[in-house]
Amino acid sequence: MRNNLLLIGLVNLCLSSSAYALSPGEFTSLEYHVNTGVGGTLPYAAKAQTSSFKQAFNFIEFDDELSQKLVTYIDTPDRAFKAEHIQIRVREHITKPRKSKITVKFRAKAPEGFGELSSYRKAEIDYTKGKAAYSVSYDIPYSPGDIDVKKLDIELVFNSLKKNKVVWDMLGPIYESNKKQFIQTVVMRTNEWEGTLKDDRFSNLEIDFQLWTPYYRKPRVTFTEFSFKGHVSDKAKLEEAYQFLYQKVQEVGLSSGHQGSKTKATFKMTEGFK
Repeated sequence: MRNNLLLIGLVNLCLSSSAYALSPGEFTSLEYHVNTGVGGTLPYAAKAQTSSFKQAFNFIEFDDELSQKLVTYIDTPDRAFKAEHIQIRVREHITKPRKSKITVKFRAKAPEGFGELSSYRKAEIDYTKGKAAYSVSYDIPYSPGDIDVKKLDIELVFNSLKKNKVVWDMLGPIYESNKKQFIQTVVMRTNEWEGTLKDDRFSNLEIDFQLWTPYYRKPRVTFTEFSFKGHVSDKAKLEEAYQFLYQKVQEVGLSSGHQGSKTKATFKMTEGFK
């Protein structure tokens, strides 16, 4: 019981203390998401764009260079980290291995919900279907030669996280209480292309198209979306770009079976998680 009370106290201090709450001004990074479908314009797990795909989304000028990553998440079967609004993602950057990293993300419904956080990489607001989601992230680089994302050595991942004191002060108590229970989700392959909108108002805005599929093709599902990022100082222009992109995607009419968080969907499709 004493350990449980200590854990609850630490989590409440880190994530719920209004005395040390982040201010709205800390959230300087904005990211917008527009879910879409691709119908028959792209084959499953496509590694190259097709002419029919480019024609369907002809309001975007795409680059042909493919960026490919592998992504998996860690938690306990009963989602101990999720219960405290924490997400741990391990991402291998296949095309640029030096960009591989473990990301620890803390979430809250509003800036005041984060408590005392410092030395983070970014404080971000994600917008999907007009709904805001707040997060604060820490990135810990790793070498794919040391950590195999397809078959995680869980202890090795957490040993890497221990090197960041700020992160470990928050993760440590949860890890110690559940250290024998952690498992990983299915591994997702992300194929991504960059582009720009064919509209002079947004010519300096980079649009990403992501195609997510399970690495082992089971279950056989596909998630696709457009996204873009910007600074809060440009919010008015970003909102205008979001409405433009959303409307254009709606006009294409290739409906998406998936709406919302790819992270939630990945956990849902993985056996072993509640």
